[in-house]
Amino acid sequence: MIDIILATYNGEAFLAQQIKSIQNNAGYHKWVNKIIVTDDGSTDGTQTIIATLSAQDSKIIWIKNSSGSKGPKANFAFGLSQSTAQYIMLCDQDDIWLPHKIETSIKHLKQAESTSLPQTPLLIFSDKQIVDENLQQICSSYFTLKNISKEWHLQFNQLCQQNVISGCTMLFNRALIDKALPIPEKAYMHDWWLALVAHRCGEIVFIDQTLIQYRQHHANVIGAKHRGQLSLCFQFFKHLKAFKDSQQGIINQASAFKAFEQKNKMTADATINTLSRLNYLPMHKKISYFCKGNVTRSHLLGRLALLISLLTSKRHRH
Repeated sequence: MIDIILATYNGEAFLAQQIKSIQNNAGYHKWVNKIIVTDDGSTDGTQTIIATLSAQDSKIIWIKNSSGSKGPKANFAFGLSQSTAQYIMLCDQDDIWLPHKIETSIKHLKQAESTSLPQTPLLIFSDKQIVDENLQQICSSYFTLKNISKEWHLQFNQLCQQNVISGCTMLFNRALIDKALPIPEKAYMHDWWLALVAHRCGEIVFIDQTLIQYRQHHANVIGAKHRGQLSLCFQFFKHLKAFKDSQQGIINQASAFKAFEQKNKMTADATINTLSRLNYLPMHKKISYFCKGNVTRSHLLGRLALLISLLTSKRHRH
């Protein structure tokens, strides 16, 4: 059975539509144990919507995030701690699940189980269709929009520098949860951390299909911004500070993953080691790693921003 963790915060605009798309999935009644709605202190009609829907469907339960930490990462992490199911899916409050998402995902997970050892962490994820707030298509594929290879996740040294595995497309097993929790405070995001642990400790399977409509609107915490258009050049320097902050988040996550490796007596990964030390390296070392492709991004503007970030960053002292 599957628990679906649905993290909410002031989600009244699209929440009912999202839940109904889950309920309309083939296999919903067969596979889904609970829809665990974990709320981060909504002040709109989110709780009322859930109360109405849960009165009609006993699978839907409401839990207030009592972890003491706010934000999507903490809210999803809290939700994961509330589940005891064998399989877990993550759900945003504003997307649409296509009718075959659950059954297609579980089919691929069962196939992976049949060829792996018991207690192997398994993570399944898919592509997603990018739509506007009225569900009009922006792009048929996240990977096309981002101009990034569908094989990017296969190399751990790439995945630990740029995530392409969205939580809203995931299905994973209890073995992954047991390995990945608690999600450290320094993790960039919950889904990225799960992907890293799955890659190093288990198996990741990509479904080359769009199984959700990923809605873009003004309130998105993390969206799917277009890459590769000339218009981005004019926004480049405006967003450089945000990129540098993001890069620091990646460095922090690498430090947390290095500690995870040590705790689990794993062989240290070279890229994780490099990223975790990046702030302490002399400039020539940083540039050397960049030129060799050890520190990188998937697209040209991203690599340019990374280079500028490295050139303008101050060296930290131990």
